[in-house]
Amino acid sequence: MYESLSDVDLVAGVAGCVSVPRRESPDSFVLHAPLELLARASLLPHVSPLHREAARRRIVDIATQYEAFGEGIGPAAPGEFDSTEAAAARLIEAIGRGELSDADTAAAWLGDHAAADELGVLLGDAVVPSLAAAGHSPIFLAQWANVDPRHRVTGQLLRPIARSLAANPDWRIEWIDKAPTPTGPAPSGGSLFDVLAATPIGSRPKVDFIHPTMRLVDDDPTAARLAPVTLGLPPEQIATAATEVARVAAWTMLDEPGPHSPYLWTHCLTMPQAVLALRASTRTPARHLAVAATHVTGFRSAFATHPLIPSPPPPVAVQLTEAIGAGPVIAAGAAWATTTNGRRDVVKELVDRAATHPDAHVAKYTVACLDAAATDSPAAALYLAAAASLAGWWATAM
Repeated sequence: MYESLSDVDLVAGVAGCVSVPRRESPDSFVLHAPLELLARASLLPHVSPLHREAARRRIVDIATQYEAFGEGIGPAAPGEFDSTEAAAARLIEAIGRGELSDADTAAAWLGDHAAADELGVLLGDAVVPSLAAAGHSPIFLAQWANVDPRHRVTGQLLRPIARSLAANPDWRIEWIDKAPTPTGPAPSGGSLFDVLAATPIGSRPKVDFIHPTMRLVDDDPTAARLAPVTLGLPPEQIATAATEVARVAAWTMLDEPGPHSPYLWTHCLTMPQAVLALRASTRTPARHLAVAATHVTGFRSAFATHPLIPSPPPPVAVQLTEAIGAGPVIAAGAAWATTTNGRRDVVKELVDRAATHPDAHVAKYTVACLDAAATDSPAAALYLAAAASLAGWWATAM
């Protein structure tokens, strides 16, 4: 039984299950399963003793539900490669041709032989513009090195993601390759934050899936607004612009609490954040910035109701546990109002709730907010409030 397993062995055992692609086309749960596992594995070491058993049980549930989805395809066809670079090149080529079996072979070998921090370097540039696998492959690449620095959890988790990418090789953000790279002096008259906040409200896709949502940006003049403040930025301005992308995404959760919070606004942060995390390993960071800005633009254009005007939530002088039960606005206000000295308790509450919550997006989003608060400390209150807002939405919706 799993109760006797260490945390590492528990995660490794579930990863062994989730790494086997299913024969049937994946639904949302199956597609998210590797990412949910990484998120819950990130949270587990920080869960309070009182909630550890429930958090571990949630990880076991991933394997149980995954197995129940249907039959797996079994081991990948064997392959041999001279280097991880050669395997990555073969995988990228197979994805581009839509060859699921070849992609599976290369992914299986690469997952066994690449170092945890190597996958993002080898695959990042190729997969960042992809909208296949719900545009989620950068999340795997960005989180993998954090969760498994010693390669104790199977890298075969790359297999189902690679097959999903190969299933739809033409699903990509295209405007970044069509738009001429702006030349001349740096753009003036508005930061990337301003451009994203003022995204015009456009058409909604017929279904709120990632691919049709982002395709509306490709097919809309909106994309032209992004080129000068992404592809046209000099290298020394990209780090600041990347911070602005993440802040707009988090502000969106606070600015429009409601039915879009649990899925659309969570993706509005998790997807661009992962893309931006991979920019350190690329020679073209402006392209990563453009893709991340496209994600935020796509979600805001299709689902926001008004331009973003950042406004801190009204401060609430109650404990976060009580505030979350009162809904997203009160929860956000309580988290925002917490002093720096009290943020440890806020983080503890958010971690315990996310690690034991049944929805994968809560785990993913909480990890994203905590990572953002750590790397962008001046805006830590923003990210903690955004995570609390999501917790408050679920507390009143369930």
